[in-house]
Amino acid sequence: MTDNPIAESAFGSSPPHDPFQAAKASALKAAEELRAAAAQKASEFRTAAESRAQQFRDTAEQKATDIKEKAGEFADHTFSEARVRYDDLRAEAEKFAREKPLQALLTAFGIGFVVGAILRR
Repeated sequence: MTDNPIAESAFGSSPPHDPFQAAKASALKAAEELRAAAAQKASEFRTAAESRAQQFRDTAEQKATDIKEKAGEFADHTFSEARVRYDDLRAEAEKFAREKPLQALLTAFGIGFVVGAILRR
């Protein structure tokens, strides 16, 4: 046979092996696998974070809706209660004015005088 490595490679033997090239190729392959694994983990993390954010958003919207409904019910109840108290006070004032008109007139005058004095300051 010949000492020519090219001729030997044609018959199935491999060319001389450079250990530095093999290490470099191995390191490049490992770096590529690491990059792919990191990209996969980043994608999984992003998906999980988006899922948690959506869950948080849904929960917050539900809580906001519940609070809005309860606030509306409270406002309706309070308004109804205030309306009833106003009607009771108005009926009492009318009754008082019919029973004691002079005292009601003097009371109204006194209250008007005090309010006028306060507003003048």
